[in-house]
Amino acid sequence: MARREPAVDEPVVVPMSWAEYQALPENVRHEYIGGCLVVNPNPIFRHQWILHGLVRLLNDACPPGFWALGESAWKPGADEFGPDVMVCERDIDGVRLTGTPQVVVEVLSSRPANDLVRKSAKYAAAGLPRYWVVDPAAPSITAFELRDGGWVEVAVATGNERVELDFGVGRVTVCPSELLA
Repeated sequence: MARREPAVDEPVVVPMSWAEYQALPENVRHEYIGGCLVVNPNPIFRHQWILHGLVRLLNDACPPGFWALGESAWKPGADEFGPDVMVCERDIDGVRLTGTPQVVVEVLSSRPANDLVRKSAKYAAAGLPRYWVVDPAAPSITAFELRDGGWVEVAVATGNERVELDFGVGRVTVCPSELLA
């Protein structure tokens, strides 16, 4: 059976060992999930605009010793993720976070199932305490907290609504439409 070429907006998934993954160039946008290299397509402009706006907003609210990072590596176990945004302690050793971030934020792309199903389940299994999902199309933001091993929706805002969100070491007020302004 011939291998199908992925559509322009879908990730490329290639089975490989962790050693092979580590040997890849650092400038490749990728994740290591379930024993596979996952190369995501380049995000569109509004995705990046939201990502950078959230990093600024969260960094302004972070206490000393913490920071918000965009597209950095988090390796909680066998998998390595590249969340759109995460808040973590500043004393990271090496090239990836191996501890647990305070919050991870995913900005949905044209293929949201990866963030909403696969990654969210793995994030819960890794013990991530907070997970936010931003939908640029709505626009909206939904905040979840981990309780008894599963995600519970704790806040949501759409359009011009404002919502105050807890990110573990601080709080921010977010208006989804302003993330696109």
